[in-house]
Amino acid sequence: MSKSAVIEKSHEKALSARGQRARARLMAAALVVLERDGYHKMRIVDVTREAGVAQGLFYHYFKDLKTLTVEVLTEFAEAARDPAEIEKDVEPGDWYSRIHAYNLVIVRSYAKRPGVMRCLLQLADEDPDFGSMLRNNYREQLMWLVERMPGLFPDVKFKKNQALMVVYSLAGVGEGLIREYFINRSEPLMAANLSVNQFAELMSTMFYRALFLEHPEQNQLKYTRNLAAMVRRH
Repeated sequence: MSKSAVIEKSHEKALSARGQRARARLMAAALVVLERDGYHKMRIVDVTREAGVAQGLFYHYFKDLKTLTVEVLTEFAEAARDPAEIEKDVEPGDWYSRIHAYNLVIVRSYAKRPGVMRCLLQLADEDPDFGSMLRNNYREQLMWLVERMPGLFPDVKFKKNQALMVVYSLAGVGEGLIREYFINRSEPLMAANLSVNQFAELMSTMFYRALFLEHPEQNQLKYTRNLAAMVRRH
């Protein structure tokens, strides 16, 4: 029997509790190595060493390093995507807090695992299926607002897909900023030395202002309270 056939057969077997724990350790270790070393530099020996298991056991649980990487990054990308969970503390009609809740999830992911977020983007460029999954996830994250746009602005009478384009435009500005800050670590931006909460507040305030053409309530803000004075003088 060929090695590939043995590998495929091993994946068909139901794992014991011990095997499940070993597999989980390998996945957790891969996340650490991806953060530390990056997607292109990660080796099987790095993962097994981090997990504390023999290198030869790797193929009992994964076909190859790419399979492990895709599974780990997919699980990471799909974590904390439940709107009900994200909005659980948001009062009905409180649009700033709703926007902030979604942004806080995103900022926390970038702040905690900037290396993993870089790997997500790299793999999305190189693997069409993974890239499609990541783009679909991103679109779904925005659809909660897109679907409400006609009700929020009934006089606009949005054209086909226009609400989607508007929301993508607003969200894209924040995406560019967050990547420059946490992944590329732009020195001028890093000099601001923002906390996770400050960063999420800044993104949420600017998104809210662009969407509603007004500043959020001052009692909801700390870092961006002074931006209420940022209005055009005629």
